Amino acid sequence: MATLGGLACVAGWFSSAAGSGSEEVDFNRDIRPLFSENCFACHGPDAAKREANLRLDTAAGATRTLADGTAAVKPGRPEESLLMARIDSADPDEVMPPPDTGKTLSATQRETLRRWIGEGARYEAHWAFRTIEDAEPPTVGGPALSDIDRFLLAALEARGLTWSEPASRRQLIRRATFDLTGLPPEWEEVEAFLEDPRPDAEAFAAVVDGLLESPAYGERWGRHWLDLARYADTHGGGATGVTRFPFSYTYRDYVIAAFNADLPYDRFLLEQLAADQLKLEETDPALAALGFLTVGYQHRNRHDRIDDQIDVISRGLLGLTVSCARCHDHKFDPIPTSDYYALHATLASSRPPTDLPLVGEPEVDAGYQAELAKRKRLRDDIVREQGEVMRGRLRMQTGLYLRELAKGVPEQDTSTSFLSYRTDDLRPVVLERWRRYLAARDENDAVFGPWHRLANLPDEEDFASRCREMVEALTGENGDPEKFAAEHLLATRPPKWNPRVLDALEATRPKSMVEAADVYGEVFAAAHRQWMTSRLEASLEAAPDGSVVPDQDPKHRVVNSAIERQLRHHLYDPASPTAISFEDDRTHLKMLNRGVRDAVRSTLKSIDGLNLTATAPPRAMALREAGDAPGAFVFLRGNPVARGERVAPRFLTALAGEEAPAFPNGRRRLGLARSIVDPANPLTRRVIVNWVWQHHFGSGLVRTADDFGTRGDPPTHPELLDYLAARFLEDGWSLKSLHRRLMLSVAYRQGAMENPAAREEDPGNTLLWRMPVRRLELEAMRDSMLRVSGELGPDAKRGGRPFEETDDRAVPRRSVYGFVNRDVIARMTATFDGADPSACTMKRPETTVPQQTLFALNSDFVQDRAKALAARPEIRSGTGEERVRRLYELVFSRSPDAEETELALAYVAEAGTPEAGWERFAHVLLASNEFHFLD
Repeated sequence: MATLGGLACVAGWFSSAAGSGSEEVDFNRDIRPLFSENCFACHGPDAAKREANLRLDTAAGATRTLADGTAAVKPGRPEESLLMARIDSADPDEVMPPPDTGKTLSATQRETLRRWIGEGARYEAHWAFRTIEDAEPPTVGGPALSDIDRFLLAALEARGLTWSEPASRRQLIRRATFDLTGLPPEWEEVEAFLEDPRPDAEAFAAVVDGLLESPAYGERWGRHWLDLARYADTHGGGATGVTRFPFSYTYRDYVIAAFNADLPYDRFLLEQLAADQLKLEETDPALAALGFLTVGYQHRNRHDRIDDQIDVISRGLLGLTVSCARCHDHKFDPIPTSDYYALHATLASSRPPTDLPLVGEPEVDAGYQAELAKRKRLRDDIVREQGEVMRGRLRMQTGLYLRELAKGVPEQDTSTSFLSYRTDDLRPVVLERWRRYLAARDENDAVFGPWHRLANLPDEEDFASRCREMVEALTGENGDPEKFAAEHLLATRPPKWNPRVLDALEATRPKSMVEAADVYGEVFAAAHRQWMTSRLEASLEAAPDGSVVPDQDPKHRVVNSAIERQLRHHLYDPASPTAISFEDDRTHLKMLNRGVRDAVRSTLKSIDGLNLTATAPPRAMALREAGDAPGAFVFLRGNPVARGERVAPRFLTALAGEEAPAFPNGRRRLGLARSIVDPANPLTRRVIVNWVWQHHFGSGLVRTADDFGTRGDPPTHPELLDYLAARFLEDGWSLKSLHRRLMLSVAYRQGAMENPAAREEDPGNTLLWRMPVRRLELEAMRDSMLRVSGELGPDAKRGGRPFEETDDRAVPRRSVYGFVNRDVIARMTATFDGADPSACTMKRPETTVPQQTLFALNSDFVQDRAKALAARPEIRSGTGEERVRRLYELVFSRSPDAEETELALAYVAEAGTPEAGWERFAHVLLASNEFHFLD
């Protein structure tokens, strides 16, 4: 048994059906969750962490015959399977799970595993990676049921259950209105629905259609999407203060508009990942969709920013935790590190442009335009001038960088910026540019050929003599110096080997590569100095008091010299390591000396400050992709300077196959987007229909909405999930059509009554024998209080820059337009389970804590809304009974009964003054469970 010394614990979840022996054991349902939870960490996809060379996530790995003829799993022969022997062993050194884990397997659990092996140990592809199968709905129920209902009812009846009684029309319109708009229904809308003579289903369909056409629908579902997109208005991680995005709101407005327009979901994703590659007009509003990638947490390390983008794409759109493969192969899912870095390569070549494009055709304020031009001019002048100064310094410091390379300094991580630089500091970015540049040269290069020949010497004991021999040989190859003596003539052809380099090596006779680097440094410094001096002298010839000198005159020897030009090529060519652009790439600004860098940053901040003003027209937080991106590699253990195998920008192999084609340069993100929305991809549609289902029914058909992998929960109704995914494609990726399908079902229209017998049979309500009671989310709660108090009217301002709310001032706008601070989470957000704006949130946490009740009872916000509610004209007028009735209609969307009216009037009378009494009573209603929960 020592062969399986590393066998992971085999313990965990088994379905009751499998344990009872009533049906065949199913691998995906009964065995995979067990292996994933307890075994795959040591015996799964991650080859680096795999113990005992045993792999249990594949049939080939589990059934592999070992050297002694045994196997962990022998299909059909559990008595000969080492897996069962280890599980059944009484030896504490052999038994699995090991005693120190505190876990043991019950007899039923061991028997289920034994049955699976006895039945042939059949493996199946994980359900999420299988092709979507359009299953036929079960033939249950009557003609009034939808296909969705038939799937649900079949599962209910198999457990002896059925739905609850239908919800009342009053309950239904309140539920639907909050679901689709995040606001309570107007009383007139409730009355119209209650009095509608049409059958319930037909009347409710009209209500749903009307709600989907409301602009409030996009605000409600746009807010849901912003959770997923980790939307915020600040960068995050500010060490010395909060830095705002001037134009984050344009992404938020794009999302809301897209939902209201029912933009097909596949197009919605294409625009968010690659709008700039869809051949749109320069100012097309859809460019704002790229905020999906750019509005995330602004990590200082660029690789962390890319990781954030990979995470939001993979979890939010595909339901996979791809970021787990950043440092090693995924421990549970078939996602190797090469897949992670294929996505990294897809995104790494894209950066925001220096100047963001306008959104649409806004009217641009003349004063703003003039001030912007002034600030940009200052920025560009400083960057241009200081960039030229920096490039000159880098050329003079060539020897510094060559010396470091000669010393064998390891590759530097250039992804993290340093706090500051001085003139004489070595810049890691430049060092790595020189490393790559030299690697691209060979022994035949006129200038660096001698460098490579010296670097290839086996040792340095006779370095000086070997160097002298090499110089003599190369000088001989150059031939007679008289052939290139007329250096002042432009047409002169250069020699094979640069004489300046050979002469310097001969004169200095270096004893090591470090000394040779110093020689090269002196040669290049002299070449740069002579070039600058010669340019100045040539320029002075054109001065008003200058003397004109013919271009071919010997005085222009340095300018015209082919030998000097050989050297200058390596300093001034656009591919030179010193030819760094500060104008087109902001990331290089960090290399400037601290004082200069701070001055440049101040100009950038001044432009951002101007763009934060109300006069600034909207701009898209866009991206631009380089068409000549360098080769990409796996970063071993996530270290960018420890490179493994080369990777191409491509899609995940689990979805596209081992031979997944590379995305084309310049359109990598578009290739990724098309792979994601490809109808053949089984994950994208499953994930989105599950996400929509979750927001209507409280939980998804897959409870782990952002993890469809082996560690996630399997779907409660797999056939229904695929049926919805198939219909979603048929409906042209329409989210509004999906809403209609779900909301017009009998399951959605049932009541929320508790049923003890059903609760005992299905404690988690996974079969939907009742509609779950749900608490209003933070935004719906706030907006509803403002709506019923009369402060948030239907004509409230939509879109535009975010508003900031203080404890003593409520802004009459919907919460989705509020300022989202990633650096300092608002108290209300923390108290009421708001989304974390620093990470993709597919499902908000749900907590019940005392602070929530205390807020409802004591906060100024709720008390002020109660005062405004009591002060509404329709509340202040009329008899006491009429005032109570109107309050109930506004707050609860229903009329009070006689007992409630009597109690309300008595409570108001006890307050001392009528005004205080009605304000206190309004506060009671706003703090009540009936207001905060939906049934």
